[in-house]
Amino acid sequence: MKIKIAGRHTDASPALRDYVIEKTEALERFFDRIISVDVVLSVEKERQIADFHAHLTNKKRINAREESTDMYASIDKAIDRLKRQLVKFKDQLQEVKDRSGASIKTDEEEESSSDKRIIRSETYFQKPMTVEEAALQLEAIEKEFLVFIDVETDQIAIIYRRRDGNFGLIEPRR
Repeated sequence: MKIKIAGRHTDASPALRDYVIEKTEALERFFDRIISVDVVLSVEKERQIADFHAHLTNKKRINAREESTDMYASIDKAIDRLKRQLVKFKDQLQEVKDRSGASIKTDEEEESSSDKRIIRSETYFQKPMTVEEAALQLEAIEKEFLVFIDVETDQIAIIYRRRDGNFGLIEPRR
């Protein structure tokens, strides 16, 4: 995780920078897919403001801004707010994952009867992407495969997880 610290109207002392780094690195215990965190520490008269922007793997950004008369207190409040937001986001991801698992069970139940039908379908259109971008997106959504439009060929392609941990790519014949 990259941590970028900037100061507005103040210079962050080395002790303050170490404190921010220590608190920010502790966020990985709550959500392990944080790419980077941008921290802006600013002083406006008697207000000490800590502004955090956490960038997550699936292009999600979580913000927390707190102010008080003490910079350390502002940092602690902002970190606590980020923790709550990360836990909430992680729970939402888990709910989506659980819902998809529940629909698989209903599919198996439906297979036992002779009447087969489509239980659920997902439709979404995304911008065309490279194979590398598709691999990153697949990691972010935690599914088994991803259907996408390849930028280079302008055709539909499928990237999937292999059992050995690598990715496989299926492209149509030309």
